[in-house]
Amino acid sequence: MADIQPFRGVLYNTQRVKSDEVLTQPYDKITPAMQERYQKLSPYNLVQIELGKEAPGDSETNNKYTRARDLYQSWLRDGVLRQAAKPALYYLEQTFAALDGSGKRTRKALIARVRLHRWDEGVILPHEHTLSKPKADRLSLLRACRSQQGQIFMLYPRPRHNPLSIPKGEPTSTATDDYGVVNHLWEITDPTVIKSAQDTLRDAKFYIADGHHRYETALTYRDEHRAAAGKTDPNAPSEFVMATLVDMSDPGLVVLPTHRSVANLSGFDPHRFREQLAKTFSVEPQPTLEKLLAAMKSAPHLIGMRDTESFSLLRPKNLDALRPLFADKPPLWHTLDVAILHVGILEALLGIDEVRLREESNVTYWREPEKAAELVQAGKSQLAFFLNPTHVEEVQAIADARSRMPQKSTDFYPKLLSGIVINDLRSESAV
Repeated sequence: MADIQPFRGVLYNTQRVKSDEVLTQPYDKITPAMQERYQKLSPYNLVQIELGKEAPGDSETNNKYTRARDLYQSWLRDGVLRQAAKPALYYLEQTFAALDGSGKRTRKALIARVRLHRWDEGVILPHEHTLSKPKADRLSLLRACRSQQGQIFMLYPRPRHNPLSIPKGEPTSTATDDYGVVNHLWEITDPTVIKSAQDTLRDAKFYIADGHHRYETALTYRDEHRAAAGKTDPNAPSEFVMATLVDMSDPGLVVLPTHRSVANLSGFDPHRFREQLAKTFSVEPQPTLEKLLAAMKSAPHLIGMRDTESFSLLRPKNLDALRPLFADKPPLWHTLDVAILHVGILEALLGIDEVRLREESNVTYWREPEKAAELVQAGKSQLAFFLNPTHVEEVQAIADARSRMPQKSTDFYPKLLSGIVINDLRSESAV
């Protein structure tokens, strides 16, 4: 049973700072260039907390995590950050231009504290694997600051009643992000509205779209506090994680494809590779990248490719003939375009298995197909592959099957800004 709760969020004081200058993209989407730009925008930009820099002479008592803690506490003392007087849910609207040129869209969401559950409890389900290094980083930051600055992005199937009640009046805050996405945030403090949302989502199952590492970090933090206390307090702040909840059927919910470039293949013979590829895929030449991307939409399970000779549309000749390759793979992988690429081409023909994918020595990921294609044309990559977006229904099916998707299978757009609401875990009761 899902349990969502209002909380006294910590928000930037817009009388002291401009939201556009202090909020950031999620920590794992911040490039070094973005990090530098954020730091120049404002001395109170959240990047100093979310993604602080290491410094010479760092130690156990003085490092990027302790500096983040000190900044967070000083900004609270100085009034740059303010904790809300009343527990609230937060209604979020993100308005953005669709990257496919189809016009403006608005994604609607509810921000709440969500009770943590282990994966095996079946209340909150993942669709991706996690890595130990990012989790260790996020756990160190959480232990130091005892606050959650970033949002866990969760999806839920459309309930019988709409849990989102659009508040009246001006938003509490407004921010335009790096990509021109306009974020409007309202506080919801009406107990009747809050209870209605809780009741509507009580029987929902939540699916993590983004934030798997931070969710598992929150679970570890919860278990540490349980062990230290010698008991479980169901209302302790550590029993909850801040999350943004979005209806799977929301028309503003967009998943972008993530394309791949392949490099550093020793002994790669492009002609031999094409011969092997032609045994399981029809290789159909395409004149341009634009034509290729359009052709990929004409049928399921079509994959695009760029080699040094041309663009090509790859059409599986017989999906059943590929099934033996998935014998030791997670459930439903044979249904996913990204897994057909990873297993049927990268692993079977190029020798890039899951270990080499995690090492990221051969494969680089791109939101922009043009960048992947340009690398091949410039001789900096040997191949590029292009994918259609993963469907939300596929995410749900994989999660329900207790499976996990291959790396970089989904790119939900737009991202949720870090710092738009902060969840302080230090002392407040969760209810």
